[in-house]
Amino acid sequence: MSSDPKKNNSSDLENNFEDFLEHSLSGYISTSPRGEIIRINSKLLEWLGYNKEDLIGKRMSSLLAMGSRIFYETHLSPLLKLQGSFEEVAAELLLKDGKKLPVLLNGYIRNDEHNKPLFIRLNVYRATDRKVYEENLRLAVIDAEKTLLKERELSTLREQFIAVLGHDLRNPLGAIKSGASLLARSASSDRDKTIVGMIKKSSLRMEELIANVMDFARVRLGGGLSLDLKDVFIEPIILHVTEELRITFPERIVTVDFEVKKTINCDADRISQLLSNLVANALTHGSPHEPVKVIAKIELDYFELTVSNGGKPIPQDAIETLFEPFTREANTPSQQGLGLGLYIASQIALAHGGNLTATSNTTETCFTFRMPVYLS
Repeated sequence: MSSDPKKNNSSDLENNFEDFLEHSLSGYISTSPRGEIIRINSKLLEWLGYNKEDLIGKRMSSLLAMGSRIFYETHLSPLLKLQGSFEEVAAELLLKDGKKLPVLLNGYIRNDEHNKPLFIRLNVYRATDRKVYEENLRLAVIDAEKTLLKERELSTLREQFIAVLGHDLRNPLGAIKSGASLLARSASSDRDKTIVGMIKKSSLRMEELIANVMDFARVRLGGGLSLDLKDVFIEPIILHVTEELRITFPERIVTVDFEVKKTINCDADRISQLLSNLVANALTHGSPHEPVKVIAKIELDYFELTVSNGGKPIPQDAIETLFEPFTREANTPSQQGLGLGLYIASQIALAHGGNLTATSNTTETCFTFRMPVYLS
C-alpha cells in the first residue's frame, strides 16, 4: 500500500528541527568557540538587515553595540567558559542602518566527549516592548513615590494645623468660661440665668471638642496619648461622670451597676473622658424611652466597663468603621460633634493596654471597655 506524499512531507517538516530554527520567530546564531559566526537564521538576518553571506565568518561581538560588545567580550564570553551558559542577558544589536535593537540573549557552549568546546549557540529575543513596559513601570513608580511623599507632607501639615488650631482656641474659650461664671453671679432674672446656662453648657461642649481635636492630633502625629497612671478607686470617677451627664440630659435615665472594690492602675482623667464619650454617645443615639446602663466589674484581673442603650441597632458595616475618626453611625447621625469621640475612646483603651468593642442588635447596643487591673 502506497503512503500519502503530502502526509509524509508534513511529517518530515514536523520532525525537521533545522526548519524550526530557520523559521523561528526568535533569532538563532551559532559561532565557533572563538566567536566566529557559522550559522544564523532568517529572522535574525531580517532584524539586522544583512544577508547571510555578509555575516558568516565575522565575530559575534561585531553585531553588538559598543557597550554590549565590551560586556560580551569581558563578561559573557568568560562566563560561558566557566559555567557553560547564561540566560536573559540584556544587550543591544547594531543594525545595518546604524540603529540599535534591544534584545535578550540566552547562550550555551556545546562540548565534545572530551569536554572540548565545539561551538556556541545563542538565542536572541526582541526586547523592544519589554523596554517600553519597563520604562513605563519605572516612571509610574517614580510618580507614585512623588504622590505618596506629597500626601505625607500634606497629612503632616494638616494634622499640625489641627493641633495648633486646637491649642489656640483654648485661650478665647477660657475667657468665655470666665465671663459666663461672672455673669452667673449677677444674673437675676430667669431669662438671664437661662442664657448664662446656655453659654456655660456650650463652653463645656466646645472644650470637649477641642480636647478631642488635640488628642486626635497627638495620636496621628505619632506622640500618642499621654497617661498619668495611678492606683485609683474607680467608683467616684464613674459616679461623677454619670451625674454630670444626668444634668446635661435631665430628661434621660442613666443607671449604674458597680462591682469594683479595689483600686485600678489607670489615668483617672482619661477613663473619665472615655466613659463620658461612651455615655454621651448612648444618650445621643439611643432610644429616648429606654435607660442607658453603665456596668463596672472586675473579672480575672481585668477591669470591664460596659455602656449599653436601647434603640435602633447599628448596621454591621457601620460597626466595622465605628472607631475610625470622623465617622458617625449612619442611621442616626449626630447633629453636633466631629465624629472623634469613639475614636479617642478607642485610643484611650489601647493606651491602657486594653480594647474597646461594640455589639448591636434589636435588643441593645453595647460598648465594652476592657483593660488589665494593673499595667506592667
